[in-house]
Amino acid sequence: MTLRRSTVEVKAVESTAVNASLDRAKLAEREGRWADACAIYEELVRNPHVHASTRLAVLRWLGRAYMEQGNRGAALDVLEAAVASADILGSPPAVAQALNVVGIVYQTSGDFDQAAKIYEAARDKAESAGDGALIAMLDQNLGTVAIIRGDLRGALEAFRLSHLGYQSLGMRNHEAQVLNNIGLAYMELGELADAETAYAEATRAFEEDGDRARLLDLAVNKVQLYIAGRRYDEALSQCQELLAVRSEEMPSWRGEVFRHVGVIARERAQFVEAAEYLHKADLHAGETGDLLLKADVAEQLAELFWAQKRHREMLQSLNEAHALYSQMKAQHRLAQVEKRNDALESRFLEMASQWGDSIESKDRYTRGHCQRVAFFACVLADSAGFNARSLFWLRIGALLHDIGKIIVPTEVLNKPGKLTEEEWAIMKRHPQAGLELVADIDFPGDIRAIIRNHHERWDGKGYPDGLAGESIPLAARILCVADVYDALTTTRSYRSGLTHSRAAEIMLSSEGQFDPELLEMFLDWAETADIPGRPTPQRQAIFASSASS
Repeated sequence: MTLRRSTVEVKAVESTAVNASLDRAKLAEREGRWADACAIYEELVRNPHVHASTRLAVLRWLGRAYMEQGNRGAALDVLEAAVASADILGSPPAVAQALNVVGIVYQTSGDFDQAAKIYEAARDKAESAGDGALIAMLDQNLGTVAIIRGDLRGALEAFRLSHLGYQSLGMRNHEAQVLNNIGLAYMELGELADAETAYAEATRAFEEDGDRARLLDLAVNKVQLYIAGRRYDEALSQCQELLAVRSEEMPSWRGEVFRHVGVIARERAQFVEAAEYLHKADLHAGETGDLLLKADVAEQLAELFWAQKRHREMLQSLNEAHALYSQMKAQHRLAQVEKRNDALESRFLEMASQWGDSIESKDRYTRGHCQRVAFFACVLADSAGFNARSLFWLRIGALLHDIGKIIVPTEVLNKPGKLTEEEWAIMKRHPQAGLELVADIDFPGDIRAIIRNHHERWDGKGYPDGLAGESIPLAARILCVADVYDALTTTRSYRSGLTHSRAAEIMLSSEGQFDPELLEMFLDWAETADIPGRPTPQRQAIFASSASS
């Protein structure tokens, strides 16, 4: 198959005025003045003297300009008209070109599955038309989708195909754009020297072409490269140059630059400045509807709060990042989200464990209680049919179930004798206090119910809400069984730990306290389970002997 260039020389058959308008629009694009470009394209679309083939191209360019301004609805409307018009005219290259821009709109809105399908369809059209430049462009776009999905080697392969295509056609500016993407792929792979080489070659090509807009996009990528290499002075200098750029419109990359400055400040322990710039990035993400940037910023804020040991704010940011990444995953938009979710969940567990440990440090008799309760609760929940995601959040809730005990004085927690009515009233407030601590955190799963309701009773005589039967959230009923079992089988200030048999006897005789089905299920498992540190009759005898001596 012979490949040919896709750029149709529409200007040759147009009037001088139309050609001049096209020149002005393209100049506005190169300078990032998208509103000016839109105005010119809109005028050309309405102009009855514009040739049909030119109007098709103008519709595509208008759609792209709308997209760059963040008006995706208008972009798709215009591009659908371009696809339909090209189909009516029987022009496969024009159909492919319009579909390509439709794919770009879906890609920028985060619908990567749909974008990839459209790019593939456009590539088929381009191949049937022998349109080499468009094939190279579509390979480039497919590589971009692959890199976002985390398929870095696949992305490099697609980018190299695109690079060869543009190179064979002598399309230097387009070749430079692909080199920019190749640099990004190498950077994600950690091959920083190769990334810098690709960026340097792309920079030379953009400078030769006078493409200021592309040079600015490339500069943003270089910042990320410098940060990855811990070259913070170079990164910050590049950010300052980018933020000093004056434009009538807000560049799409400005939020990324704010985020980069925030990360640099955090790495240098300049926490106030880090928070300031990360919040600026978050505002930009909200204004532009950039979901991925918003998730990235939330994750970086969580890292900032972690460094400052501000656990509550960290939980809020982690939860926001987790929710956004999960939202994208639910829409089949981002395969690499799973890796980030794993990292976020590890951080959740680490943080929850530390918070739980900080509460237990007040009570020398309950060290490890939250970890053991989390283990018992997950075993029981697994038997009850919880899926993996629900089990994860149940574990988080179990680790945090006693955080409200921070309000209980240490002398009350460690008191060996019976609590007074006043002390017991303080102790009974810990579920509500725990809920207040996480009031601003929109946890997934039943974490809030676990914290508030793990002392409810099946018969309705528990606290703080007096819930009964199945009106008690299932996760809280599970936690109640696990919590009491661990309390009975471990040493406390007022008694030594009990054997499984004795603990089971007490729990079974406590009529109305537990969900009967869950209690039976758990005790059946615990009877034969090898639980490290669980008291046995022999261990109790040794304890009693040493105590009496």
